[in-house]
Amino acid sequence: MALPQFNDAQAAHPAVARHVDFLRKTGVTVLLGDTGFTPHKPKQGNVDAYPWQAGLDALHADG
Repeated sequence: MALPQFNDAQAAHPAVARHVDFLRKTGVTVLLGDTGFTPHKPKQGNVDAYPWQAGLDALHADG
């Protein structure tokens, strides 16, 4: 399981989508977008809004 955190400028880099796709194809649950973390504007992240519970739920579902 991977629960990334980065801003939307970083998310726009072509390598991000390619690597997320690769991880998912190899069986890694990547919690990104509606299922987990949604990238934010640079310097606008809210640590209190980080979806920790989504990560914990995913770990328990796999375990």
